[in-house]
Amino acid sequence: MLDVAGQDATEAFEDVGHSDEARETLDRLIVGSLKRQPGDPAPNAAAYASNSGNKADQSGLGVGLYAVVLVGGALAYGAYQYMQAQQKNA
Repeated sequence: MLDVAGQDATEAFEDVGHSDEARETLDRLIVGSLKRQPGDPAPNAAAYASNSGNKADQSGLGVGLYAVVLVGGALAYGAYQYMQAQQKNA
C-alpha cells in the first residue's frame, strides 16, 4: 500500500489477486471518489475493465487450488495406506 500511496492503486490491487472477501470488504470501505485535477495521470482502463463483475474469472484459481490440494491429499493418504500394508506383509 505504501508503494502506491497518493496514487490510483487499482492496478496494484488487481495485481495482488485479492479474494472475493477482500473485494466485498473494499466495497464497504470506499467512502468516495477522488476528483481528478488537470495534469493527473489517466487511470489504467484495463484494470477497470477487468473488474467488471465477472466473478467466475476471479475465483477460478481458488477453486482449482482447492481441487489440487484435495486430490494431492487423497493421493498422499493412498500412498501412506499402501506403504503400511507393505510393511505388515514383510
